[in-house]
Amino acid sequence: MPEAAASDMPGSGLGLAVARRLLHQMRARLGGGEVRARGVLLRGIARHGHARHPRRRSRRPVAPRRPSACDHRDPMHVSRLSLIDLRTFRRLEVELTPGVHVIAGANAQGKSNLLEAIAMLATTRSQGSGTDLDLISWDALAEDPIPAARLEAEVTTVGGREHVEVSIVGQMITVGVPPQRAGRRFRVNGIARRASDLIGRLRVVLFAADDLAIIDGPPANRRRYLDITLSQLDPAYVRALQRYTRVLEQRNSLLKRLQERRGKPDELDFWDGELAEAGAIILAARAEALRVLGRDAAVTYAELAASESEALEVIYEPRVPAAVAARLREHDLAARFLDALVAGRMEDVRRGLSLTGPHRDDVRFLIGGHAAGVSASRGQQRSAALALRLAEVGYSKARTGDAPVLLLDDILSELDPARRARVLSVAYGVDQVFITTPDAAHPSRAELPGAIRWRLHAGAIEAGD
Repeated sequence: MPEAAASDMPGSGLGLAVARRLLHQMRARLGGGEVRARGVLLRGIARHGHARHPRRRSRRPVAPRRPSACDHRDPMHVSRLSLIDLRTFRRLEVELTPGVHVIAGANAQGKSNLLEAIAMLATTRSQGSGTDLDLISWDALAEDPIPAARLEAEVTTVGGREHVEVSIVGQMITVGVPPQRAGRRFRVNGIARRASDLIGRLRVVLFAADDLAIIDGPPANRRRYLDITLSQLDPAYVRALQRYTRVLEQRNSLLKRLQERRGKPDELDFWDGELAEAGAIILAARAEALRVLGRDAAVTYAELAASESEALEVIYEPRVPAAVAARLREHDLAARFLDALVAGRMEDVRRGLSLTGPHRDDVRFLIGGHAAGVSASRGQQRSAALALRLAEVGYSKARTGDAPVLLLDDILSELDPARRARVLSVAYGVDQVFITTPDAAHPSRAELPGAIRWRLHAGAIEAGD
């Protein structure tokens, strides 16, 4: 594409410079020569008014492989994606290549569902609200004796190619009555595994409009953000989090019994020791992650909000005594956390729950020294959330040596040209990106040279113009 086309990008000299730089980067990544969009047709069947999908597997089109400046290794990317009876999708199979994929479609056509599926294959969790049962298509719930949704992907990484699968299966409680709940099952390379064995084989960073809830929502939102981010990077964190959750439930149950004078106080010794060991791993990991994320997010925020003099601060607030919080990087953290649990037993018994530990942590975002969730404007909050996500991309790559897959769920339309250019410059620094948009003309070809474009309607996807 001629460089003169970059003048179509919104903005003045900044837009032109960024577009030229992105074009140069893309040409370098493709090994030189002309930049051209290449991809494959995603064959999808919408759930509206179509017959059940045939059992015979259709032949999938295969995209020609893109040459890369990093041909000595395979970058992390989804090389094949299959969705069956997931929300609006009856059946979708596609083989993918690295690159930037732009998915255009009107609202409520399934754009977010597609990105949610990729994120769920990375984290095992739905990024949206609702229950697991809500993930199964309406047709499957109405027609199948045991309704289920299945998500599969071939994931290519530095270490090779792996097949990951998540199934959401409706659980029949009463014969003849539709299922009221669903359970998740996981497979890696065809072998049944636990969720903890699947997490992190694919890593993603999801940018979504509801990221603002990290800034202005309740503490649970910020803990969830940390857990999803760190679980993809560190299997030890996943194991510690699962262990901590189980032990916390047992300890709280015992505290309730002690509150009702039905238990033995010395039973807390065992559970406190277990909680301290797992909790120390979580506390230390969160503290170190936020040290880096906070530093990098502050730098990025200053770039995004260049017209403002107020700085962003990200402060970890662990729910442990100050003496413990001051030593989160020490080897004796578990012992200090245990001392805090023992010291707080009387109040814990009185309340019937555990008042100390990472399950009550919070993270404070300050802009100009004031709480961002309360005092900042929506624009400032959006910049803070965006800065955090951009910092997460760099942190993930630094921790693993491989860039994560980026998922941008209809956020570019809400950004001004400078912020949009900053996000797109990061997008061209990773190996695979999926961008959803309600307007096929935006982002423009000048902003995204060489992008693969798709149209999405009612769960069916076809190649775009």
